Amino acid sequence: MDTECGNPVWPCAMAGAAACLSGFDGLGVILHGSSGCYYFTRSLVQAPLYCTYLGGEEAIFGTEERLRATINALKGRYEMIAVLLMCVPSIIGEDCRETLPCSDVIWVDVPGYAGQLEEGYASALEALAPRVGEGVSGVNIDGIAGTDRFSRGNAREAERLLRKAGLSVATRFCDTTLHAAYHAGAVTVETNPDIQSGVGTSAGSLLGLENLKATMRHLESCCSTADIDPVLREIEATEEAVVRACDRFLQHNDPPATAIFSTASYAHFMAGLLATYLDADIVAVGTRNEPGFPMAFGRRAASLDTIGAMIEESSPALLIGSSYEHALAPGIPFVGMTYPLRGQYMLQHRALAGTEGVLGIMEAVLNAAGGRSCHRI
Repeated sequence: MDTECGNPVWPCAMAGAAACLSGFDGLGVILHGSSGCYYFTRSLVQAPLYCTYLGGEEAIFGTEERLRATINALKGRYEMIAVLLMCVPSIIGEDCRETLPCSDVIWVDVPGYAGQLEEGYASALEALAPRVGEGVSGVNIDGIAGTDRFSRGNAREAERLLRKAGLSVATRFCDTTLHAAYHAGAVTVETNPDIQSGVGTSAGSLLGLENLKATMRHLESCCSTADIDPVLREIEATEEAVVRACDRFLQHNDPPATAIFSTASYAHFMAGLLATYLDADIVAVGTRNEPGFPMAFGRRAASLDTIGAMIEESSPALLIGSSYEHALAPGIPFVGMTYPLRGQYMLQHRALAGTEGVLGIMEAVLNAAGGRSCHRI
């Protein structure tokens, strides 16, 4: 019998659902399961979460009483309540919807075996059912999740660029009010295509300069108030700055052989960025999730054994990923981009999206790759 965890290096569906729904002001989120899973999720999501703290007694005699008490304690404090049905009620086959019918409660089935973070995020949005509001102006921002250290910086960068293009922001998925979820704009830009709301028409991604240019041109075609010239000038200036810095680096260093471990969208973005501007040889790409788009390179890396083997086989001079990769190869110059990032503080709202995202991550790469551990000409 196969007893291995499906993806031990990436959070499960429940964590993804919690990251999604906890971003809506006015929505109380209850984790209907054990305390261990709750405290793990609290370490990921910096937002109020509640738990029913199920134990052995509830697994035998049922969870209804504990859940009812938790829901009643939160009523009046939130407009709506979301209950995330975790492993215990799912395994014992308890149908909480039937035993506790409530019109102001959203139910989301996200036991750990139902998938990983991205699937849970999508399930939560499906249960919430956000929609475009009639006559709402502005552009939605997609791809914000409490588990992503870069999502708040991505949201701020997206909002800055939209305003620079003469556009307002409608709804931020998922960092907004519950009311805004049901009054979204008709057009959406993506800061992380791995987690999309599906609300409105997508204008494209803000990851990478070419994507950013294409997205701005799409916005210009569908938004009459858009003036994208200031953003296009900023993109041009950003590209010039990156080219100058990379040329200076390559005068003294070889292009770094680079291994990248991240979610599919972030990994694809980084591989393209480094190959284009630093002439880097991308020797390995391991993705935490299944790509939602055609990806000519890379493979899923869902275990420490797989990650370790990929690093050993590729012998990179630069490693981009999480604390897992850094722990497996501590002697290789490292840039942290993926959860978890232990042993370092990150107080600034850094972005990967937009022009500031490109400048920030390239700065980190050049500083890491230019260290003593990088082969110099």
